Amino acid sequence: MQRTGTVGAAMTLLWLCVRFLGAFLPGDAALFCVQIAAALLPCLLLTALPREERGEGSVALTKPTGRAWAHFFLLPLFLLSVMATSILSAAFAGLFGIASPAPTGPLPILFLNYALAPAFAEEFFFRFLLLRLFLPHGKRTAVWITAILFALVHMNLAQLPYALAAGLFLGAVAVSSGSFWIPFLFHLINNALSLLLSGAGEIAPLALLGGLALVAALFLRFRSPLVPTSPERTCAAAFLPDKATGRNLLAAAKTLLVLPALLCLVLTFLPL
Repeated sequence: MQRTGTVGAAMTLLWLCVRFLGAFLPGDAALFCVQIAAALLPCLLLTALPREERGEGSVALTKPTGRAWAHFFLLPLFLLSVMATSILSAAFAGLFGIASPAPTGPLPILFLNYALAPAFAEEFFFRFLLLRLFLPHGKRTAVWITAILFALVHMNLAQLPYALAAGLFLGAVAVSSGSFWIPFLFHLINNALSLLLSGAGEIAPLALLGGLALVAALFLRFRSPLVPTSPERTCAAAFLPDKATGRNLLAAAKTLLVLPALLCLVLTFLPL
């Protein structure tokens, strides 16, 4: 765990450095390139570990199978949980005068930089590279470590709660489905909806929340008998913590994973 934690910390710090330096580059094209580079550069650090410790093959980049596609029955539940957590955390952050400004500009550029690029970059790094790195230490351990770091690297108090919820859900989907593409599509759809609703006021998110609740109930109640497994049960088993998870998280914290976490917290409170 110590060597894995060290590599994981180095990968996360490299991610943060690339993203931080990219904030000083002008232009939409620079933002897009920085996000992709932040996801791809940490691949180089995996060479510090033997092949058997990289968790390779557990979450694949290949075309999803029928079992993996069955997890799309959980998409409404994912959107519902993220939106509900987002509304509650935004309301709580508003009490302290904390707000996340909505991006402005042409919709195609906004979709590229605030929906597609983040979905690919963040899923590739957190649910492919980092998750697979920690899977040899247990599914729950891997899901929780990546979810906590995913929440912290947002460096925004208003986003921390729902980023943690999304990270747990997406990590569980990645582990259960065995495919990178399923959590990527979940993330992309969520980002696109958030972007479309960012200027829609307070009524549209609440209306969508009710609609998603109804769709989620219908999907889970009348799931097709052709689905070979129960995605909601396998996903729940992937992130519900147990004693072993707690011990592994403590062991990870004792290694250098505490450094990117502290850096994220410091940057969150700095008036950059």
